[in-house]
Amino acid sequence: MSEETVERQVTRPTARFDPVRGAVGFPDPADHVRLRRGVAAAFTARGVGRVRERSRRMLAELVDEMLQDGPPADLCEAVLGPFSVAVICELMGVPAADRQGVHTWTRQILSSSPGAEAGEKARREMGAYFSDLIGLREGSTGEDVASLLGAAVGREEVTLNEAVALAVLLQIDGEAVTDTCGRMFHVLLTRPGLTERLRAQPEIRRRAVDELLRPLPHPDPVGLSRIAGEDAMPVRMEAELLVDALLDGVPGLRLAVPAEDVRFGKGSLIRGPEALPVTW
Repeated sequence: MSEETVERQVTRPTARFDPVRGAVGFPDPADHVRLRRGVAAAFTARGVGRVRERSRRMLAELVDEMLQDGPPADLCEAVLGPFSVAVICELMGVPAADRQGVHTWTRQILSSSPGAEAGEKARREMGAYFSDLIGLREGSTGEDVASLLGAAVGREEVTLNEAVALAVLLQIDGEAVTDTCGRMFHVLLTRPGLTERLRAQPEIRRRAVDELLRPLPHPDPVGLSRIAGEDAMPVRMEAELLVDALLDGVPGLRLAVPAEDVRFGKGSLIRGPEALPVTW
C-alpha cells in the first residue's frame, strides 16, 4: 500500500478500513523509512533478545497456572492472549499497571462488533495515553519503543503526532500476534502427527515455525496487504517460545473438542480462533 490508495475508489479490506492521507501506515518509502528508523532498534534480533528471557519466564508462569487449574482449558485465554499482551507491552515500554487498559483499547479497535464510533474512541484514548508516555520519555536512553520514540521526538526526527500514531499501530499489531499464534496452534492441534514429530525432533522446530507462521487464507480479505521484506523478529520469538513451552511442558496437549467445532472469529480485522479448548 502507499498514499496512492488514499482517496481513490479501490477495494478496501473491510468496510471500516478507510485510510487517511498522512496516516502512518501509508507513507511512501522515503517517509516510511524515516518513521521506522527511530524504533528499528527495538525490533532487531538484539532488541528482541533484550526481552526474550523475561518473556520465557512470563510464559512459564502462564503454562504453570494453566496446568494447576487443570483441564480442560482455553489455550487462547489461558496462554496465547496474555503472553502476546505481555511481550508487546515489554517491547513498547508500557508499565505493568497500564497494560490491562491498553489491552482493552486494542481489542475495541480490532473488533468490528462495537461499531466504528467505539473503535475510534478507543484509538483516540490510546493515542492520548501514548502521547503522555512518549512525552515523558523525551531525552531517554531506554531501549523500549516509547523511549526510542521520545528520543526521536527530542531530536526532531519525527513529530509527536507521528510518534504517537506509530506507537498505536505497533501496539495493535503486537497484540494481533494472539490471532497469528492461535492459527499456528490450530494447525498443530489438528495435525497430531506433526505435533509428535516436533516433540521428537526439536532441532526442526525453527524451520517448522517459519512455515507455520505463513498467513492462512480466509474467505474474505482482512487487515493490511503487506509482504515482509525481512523476518518479523518479535512474532518469531513468541512463536518459538510458545512451541517449546507447550510441546515440552504439556506433552499430552490436544484438542478437547472435535476439530470442526473450533470456530474462527468473524468480528475482527485480524482473525484467529475464538477459542482453542484443550486437554492433556
